[in-house]
Amino acid sequence: MTGRSVSLSTQQALFERIFSRTLTHEGVFSDHPQDLGGATKYGITQHTLNAYQDNLSVTTKSLTAEDSPDLAKATITSLTQAQAMQIYWVMYYQQPKIYLLSSAIQPVIFDMAVNHGPKQAIKLLQHVLNLSGLVNISQDGQLGPITARACDQVYQQMGDYLINALCDERIAFYHRIVARQPNQQIFLNGWLRRAQTYYLA
Repeated sequence: MTGRSVSLSTQQALFERIFSRTLTHEGVFSDHPQDLGGATKYGITQHTLNAYQDNLSVTTKSLTAEDSPDLAKATITSLTQAQAMQIYWVMYYQQPKIYLLSSAIQPVIFDMAVNHGPKQAIKLLQHVLNLSGLVNISQDGQLGPITARACDQVYQQMGDYLINALCDERIAFYHRIVARQPNQQIFLNGWLRRAQTYYLA
C-alpha cells in the first residue's frame, strides 16, 4: 500500500503506529553534553521546535487542532508527547512526503528521518535504490513521485531485502559519523541497536 492511494485518515492511523515505534527509541528528556542537537524531549530539539513555531501559521493537516495554539508557547521542557507527535506529523512525515512510500518502507524511513534529518534519510534511501541496479535516480534528498515510483519498483523486486539494505546503509552512515567526529562514539552502540530493530528476518 502506498500513501498516494490512501485517505488522510488512513495516513494518520499509519503515522501514529510508526510514531509509537520511534518513540521507544527517544527519551522523555535528554541533555547530554556531547549530543550535537543539544537538549531534546521526545527526540525534539530546540532547533526543531523553533522551526515548527516559526512556521506554525502555515502548517496544515493538524492531527489535533487544539495542539497548535499550545505549541506556539511551548518550550523543550514543557513539551508534551501529544505536541511532539504533532511536530513529527508535520515536519517529519507530511512535509518530507514520507506518506508517498509503501507502508512497509515508511517505518524505517521515518525513524531515519527523525534520527538523521528528513533530507539525509531520503538521500540514503535514494542511494540504496540506486545500488540495487534497478533504477537510477537523483540523490537530492527530495521525496517526490520519481523516488516513490523507484522505491515501489525496487521493493516489488527485492521485498524485505530492501528494508534490510536500508538498515545496512544506516549502520554504515553511523560509522561514518563516528569516523568524522570521534566524540560521537559514545552514542554508537545505542544508534546501532536502534537501527537493528528495523531488520526483517
